[in-house]
Amino acid sequence: MKVLGILGSPYKNGGSAQLLFSALKSAEIEGAKTEFVSVYDGEIKACIGCIQDEEPGCKFPCIFDDYGKVILEKINLADGIIFSTPIYWFAPSGPLKTLIDRMTCLENMVSYGESSYMEGKIVGAIAVGADAGGPWTCGYLITALTSMGAIIPPWGIAYSYKGKNAIQDDKALMDAINIGLLVTKMIKILKGESSILTYIEDKKLLEKIRKEVLKDIQYFENSIKDKNYGRKTISRSSI
Repeated sequence: MKVLGILGSPYKNGGSAQLLFSALKSAEIEGAKTEFVSVYDGEIKACIGCIQDEEPGCKFPCIFDDYGKVILEKINLADGIIFSTPIYWFAPSGPLKTLIDRMTCLENMVSYGESSYMEGKIVGAIAVGADAGGPWTCGYLITALTSMGAIIPPWGIAYSYKGKNAIQDDKALMDAINIGLLVTKMIKILKGESSILTYIEDKKLLEKIRKEVLKDIQYFENSIKDKNYGRKTISRSSI
């Protein structure tokens, strides 16, 4: 089982990253192999709507040879995908929205006599901000993804309004942990294994994962400082 975490924030130590890393750690507890990518780590060109051509050229792995194509290939190989994004005006970040548009090439394989390449993949959504918009942002993501053929497990969304302190939001953190657990359990069920899709409240697990994520983030921040970039790694709006 492979679960891919996709970060829609430029800050790998912000709130969106904190909850995503927590979800991935809980997925690992259920036996998943995890991988992490950020949409800000390379160029993702905007979709140009090949699907609208009279002879559509929109098919996997997309016409653009860019970082977006790299992520699309990782999505295609994953059994589960967890998206985490800051809330930008009731919606995901621009680069993540661009990636969603580009994911049309996976879904549009139906135009070539195949199933959607997103069909049967298990997905969850996380959103973090300092103001309203969490349900809208997660709602957009899961609506787009299920329309591509993906499956949303029970309790498949989590959101926090604590910005860069999302890791201290017990409710959102427990929700994110459950996303990791339930995405992986749903994958097991589709593979014929027995699993129960139940939301858990586990304070010990919450504190364990929070401690591990904070330790990982501290290590990341120290490594950035050691490189003497000459700029802060966390800004007031880092989410």
